Amino acid sequence: MVNYMFIFGASNSYGVFSTYYLNQKFVGTSASTLSWIGSLITTFMLGCSFLTGALADKKGYRLTAYIGTILCTAAYILASFCNHVWQLILTQGILFGLGASFLFAPSVSIPPQWFSKHRGLASGVAVAGSSLGGLWFTAATQAMIDSIGAEWALRILGILTFVVTGVMNLFYFRRVPAKPRKNILELQAAKRLTFWLVSLESFAMYTGYWALTFYIGTTARQLGGTFQDGSNLLLVLNAGSVVGRILAGLIADKFGSINTLLLSLLLTVVIEMPLWIKATSLAPLYVLCALYGMVSPTFISLNPVIVSNHFDTDVLASVMGMTNLFSGIGGLVGNQVQGVIYDKYDKHEQFTNTIVFSAMFVLFAGLVIACLRFHIIRKRTDKRFFQKV
Repeated sequence: MVNYMFIFGASNSYGVFSTYYLNQKFVGTSASTLSWIGSLITTFMLGCSFLTGALADKKGYRLTAYIGTILCTAAYILASFCNHVWQLILTQGILFGLGASFLFAPSVSIPPQWFSKHRGLASGVAVAGSSLGGLWFTAATQAMIDSIGAEWALRILGILTFVVTGVMNLFYFRRVPAKPRKNILELQAAKRLTFWLVSLESFAMYTGYWALTFYIGTTARQLGGTFQDGSNLLLVLNAGSVVGRILAGLIADKFGSINTLLLSLLLTVVIEMPLWIKATSLAPLYVLCALYGMVSPTFISLNPVIVSNHFDTDVLASVMGMTNLFSGIGGLVGNQVQGVIYDKYDKHEQFTNTIVFSAMFVLFAGLVIACLRFHIIRKRTDKRFFQKV
């Protein structure tokens, strides 16, 4: 849970840096250019986990995590000395994302190994750490940028990452020993339709998911708000996510992880489009962030549960890494396209086209999960429509 704070805290709070870069440090630079930094954090964190997951299964969770700690720390420190966008892309984007991948692969695989009956709740509590990280990362980053500048904010985050994750890595243990295998990838998983449906859903969600996180601060500025208002909105978003991810785990244990995920994806579309498009003041944005935070990120906690329910536990890190490769590609594609849409079609005046793009991919992810639900029920002897899946 604690390592999740530092892995996802960086991406969940990147909106603070994004607002600062877009409106202060790199004024005149296009949103699509600056979005490369945040995009590459997610892309490398998730996209490289098919390799780091295999490494975790083969060489051990603890060694893999310590490599991540060193790389993430180096990324923050180096980024603090950067004065050009391309330098931040290499450090705060690529290097940090790569380091986060080494931390993420073992972190996402541990809870499902140690829990069976309450697997959804365990995963939800662990992943809630990412939102808790977003909470204090957002508040701390904004406060440090305002008081001591962005450069020292990055250095302090680097020191904290080194100390805290370095201690937490000591507690990384497998419950089920990995089976020896010749191939780096778990190729047997790629022969199953379940794997491809989960991968497609992951791609679609990460294509549409990050729009609100990256642009809610700029939306607040367009409606007359301050930089602090943008930071406060991210705080509300992450606070809602803490509650939502834990509740999703509880609900999933009772009604099924796929049922819970399907409902949350459909609700995300219903919440995002009207509240964001029609917002004319800050008040609807706070409502949007609270509800979106509670409902939308449940896929982050439930996807590992779905994978662990349908694949062997001893290869969980590898299979999750393979599905997350598609997540990373989706994050890269989505954030870049959203930046282009905002520059070219919304013309820095509104976010209507960006919002529609985001919501349609979330809706598509919901349709994919509906197909997965049908596929699983079809293979069962009990083919009732209303059942725990």
